[in-house]
Amino acid sequence: MEMFLAAVLCYSIGILTLFAPHHMQMMAHYVANLAAIMGSGLVFFNAWSVLAADAPIRAVRWGSYMLTCDGWSAAFLMLTGLAGIIASIYALGYAESYEGKRLRMLNGLWNLFICSMVLVLLAGDALSFLLFWEIMAVASFLLVNHEADKRPTWNAAYQYLVMTSIGTAAIMIAFFLTSTHSDSFTFVDMANNTLKGGWQHAVFATAFVGFALKAGLVPLHVWLPNAHPAAPSHVSALMSGVMLKIALYGFGRFMFDFLPEWNYWWAVIVMVIGLISAFLGVLYAQMEIDIKRILAYSSVENMGIIFAAFGCGMLLKIVTDSNWCQIGFLAALLHAFNHSIMKVLMFMSAGSIMHGTGSKNLELFGGLARKMPYTAVFTFIGAMGLAALPLTNGFVGEWVVLQSFITLAHNSLTQDVRLWTALAFVLMGLTGALALGCFVRYYGITFLGAARSKLVDHAHESDTFMLAAMGMSSALVLLCGIFPGYVIDLLCNAIHMSDYMLLGVGGRLVWSGNGTFVTYNPLLIAVMLGVIGVVILYFIVGQSVCIQKDVTWNCGTYPTARQQYSATGFSKPVRRAFDYLLKPKRERTFTQNDHSYFGRKLFFKLEIPDMITEKLYQPFNKYFVSVSAFLRRLQQGSVRLYVSYVMVAMVIVLIWGAMYK
Repeated sequence: MEMFLAAVLCYSIGILTLFAPHHMQMMAHYVANLAAIMGSGLVFFNAWSVLAADAPIRAVRWGSYMLTCDGWSAAFLMLTGLAGIIASIYALGYAESYEGKRLRMLNGLWNLFICSMVLVLLAGDALSFLLFWEIMAVASFLLVNHEADKRPTWNAAYQYLVMTSIGTAAIMIAFFLTSTHSDSFTFVDMANNTLKGGWQHAVFATAFVGFALKAGLVPLHVWLPNAHPAAPSHVSALMSGVMLKIALYGFGRFMFDFLPEWNYWWAVIVMVIGLISAFLGVLYAQMEIDIKRILAYSSVENMGIIFAAFGCGMLLKIVTDSNWCQIGFLAALLHAFNHSIMKVLMFMSAGSIMHGTGSKNLELFGGLARKMPYTAVFTFIGAMGLAALPLTNGFVGEWVVLQSFITLAHNSLTQDVRLWTALAFVLMGLTGALALGCFVRYYGITFLGAARSKLVDHAHESDTFMLAAMGMSSALVLLCGIFPGYVIDLLCNAIHMSDYMLLGVGGRLVWSGNGTFVTYNPLLIAVMLGVIGVVILYFIVGQSVCIQKDVTWNCGTYPTARQQYSATGFSKPVRRAFDYLLKPKRERTFTQNDHSYFGRKLFFKLEIPDMITEKLYQPFNKYFVSVSAFLRRLQQGSVRLYVSYVMVAMVIVLIWGAMYK
């Protein structure tokens, strides 16, 4: 615990740079980010030590407050420390563009944000958890609202604040109900609670709503696609890569410690909502043209996959009452770790693109690989990971998720569970296909082809710190994809999973829970692809193969950049296939003829509204405003009217007391 406290001290130094003189803002910038790197390094190393030793560390108490760390929290502390190191290195270069734009505020809040997430994971009692959770919410709100001079930014920030406050209220209710049936607010005593019957359902419902909102699960995701694009890119990287995963930590804490006796429908609700979130998240990501909104919806997708795997583990525990359930929990934890690395990389890549071009509109890019070759390579690796292609950690995570569903199908004895499993296979298949198409579109439209605007002509590569951070993330995506055994062994300790159940031997993964041995050998695939690549290179270079380049035939005219596939055009087949879900709004505007021999000019605008926002939140907002307007009439500023209200209330209380005396 001493090392974790040393990390908090490092973050505190970074927070104090907020008070540095204005003329020393660049020095404060470097000190703050170096403090964040050191603090995150200590967190990562200590969490890795806890997992490797497979033993909790000594708790520290201050009165009724307690800090502690076990295997479950150590897994999330490890990914928090790792993501904090990488994102802080990136911030050394990226945040320089905020010089003169509240740079000290940005760096101070950055350290406060990371520190609050670490303390949430170390909290050993409900009061500490809620205190640090609220600090995390406020710090992230202020970071999202950093560019408050832009109207869309503060709209997104205040929407996020309202939604996260609702989630916090739900979590507070869950803790209150649990603690009232416990001896104290400490997690140790709350694990021995006396909750029964309906109280257990109430705690599950409030905990799931609160943590699902923070995780961005459908239909509670509406804040996420707005908040992430509004925040600075390194902040978006940690919000998506770490903060969303803390929701899984909190939900897992409730399920494993406070509600160990699970209900069948709890598991079904968690799994089905996760599956729907995964499908709808990637479907909307396929439609977006804002690169950060694409990644935000991708986070909805992947958090859905993570919770679906967790729900699958719960269902396996209920229907089989065996240790096979641990494959679901391992899948959730592994994919959370892998997605953290991938999403940090991709948000840093998006920040690099915005830094180099000044835009985040996918339709304005094209051919950026020539201007930003290193960013193009790193983005390609991250896109491969999010598309779950082999040799990346994204594939490993989703392979284990798939094995959890296959295990559920093999071990289920009732027809209803098999139907839920069939639904899982259908939605996971659609999600995987859409994710592949989404990131082919993302990468191809951005980096390949010809430039679609003059922004590309002036694009430039990022600086050394930004490239170094993206390079580290890219290396981890490949290393954890080709050699996944070590990470899996560590995460198995977090859930106390038996070593014989999922083996990582010689680069291979072997799983036997589905009735037979299933093997995935990424190292063998890498070797085979390397050999094929060498052979192809030999025939191309060694045999002097003649390659002739020419202009694409275009009916006798020279092709232009406008004739390429646009991002909107690329997604049209998917949009037409799911038109009944997306309900696109199209607007066509025709202008006057510019030439007597040519037709009219056509301006086309396409908008894909968020179905949940349009059908659920906007009607509720209108109803809420109308009720507020009615209630406002009761407040007229008249003292006599207020006295009459008091008199009426007193009469009602007296009548009520007389009736039940």
